[in-house]
Amino acid sequence: MGGRGGSMGGSHGMSGGGAAKAATPAAPQTREQQLLAQIKGNPAALMQMSDQEALDTIKAVAAQPIATDRTQNDTFCQRWLNTTGLANEMPEVLDDTAFGKARRKANAVKLYHSDTPYDGNAATAVRTLNQLQTGKTAYASFGVHGGGTYLDTDATANALCYAGTNGSQVKMFLNSHAKIANRNDLKRAQTDFQRKHPSTYSYLTNQLSSTQWGSNELKTIWLTCAGYNAYDGGGYKVAYSRKALTICKTIKRRAQITHNW
Repeated sequence: MGGRGGSMGGSHGMSGGGAAKAATPAAPQTREQQLLAQIKGNPAALMQMSDQEALDTIKAVAAQPIATDRTQNDTFCQRWLNTTGLANEMPEVLDDTAFGKARRKANAVKLYHSDTPYDGNAATAVRTLNQLQTGKTAYASFGVHGGGTYLDTDATANALCYAGTNGSQVKMFLNSHAKIANRNDLKRAQTDFQRKHPSTYSYLTNQLSSTQWGSNELKTIWLTCAGYNAYDGGGYKVAYSRKALTICKTIKRRAQITHNW
């Protein structure tokens, strides 16, 4: 679709023989736009900025609009993942047979993610999982390991906790694109951020920890700025980018979920 506008402006406009109009120069970018452009596709670029530049960038991220149709979470982490482009990176989605072959070849552990419908309608949970598989933007659930897609090794326990009565579940694994951090990596990333950007760190921890998980939400920031896109908390895991995931196309309703399916 992006090519439609460009295809109509060239030779067609000049066929009358008159002088071609000069193209209108693009409006210069504001400083905030320039800063945001630096982290688009590269959140680690924030670590190369001065503390003041990083602070201004974070404030610009916090001011970004958010979708209000329940496809996005009204949190700073969702805005960060949107602005850096991590929320728009796509997973690999395979049918059951191909998923099984790929997982065994990768020697990867099966992981599960369940959604319960916010309106009680079973079809809503299926729609939110379709969004995870193929949607333009990933929903960043908030939790103790930051904002992202939470993953569990136990299908039935995960369904019990998060699928409710009318929810559904998908299975997946962390693929070769996953850059997985552990607790030690998290500690180093957070310490490094605080050392390089003390004012920005203070602003984040004091001003942008408004969810029930408080500053734990900001693990997303520390780790993505250090180049990671997933975190292994020992029990639950979380993906900050769907690029780290290979997801099975099959969606199972709550009643269909069996142990380690």
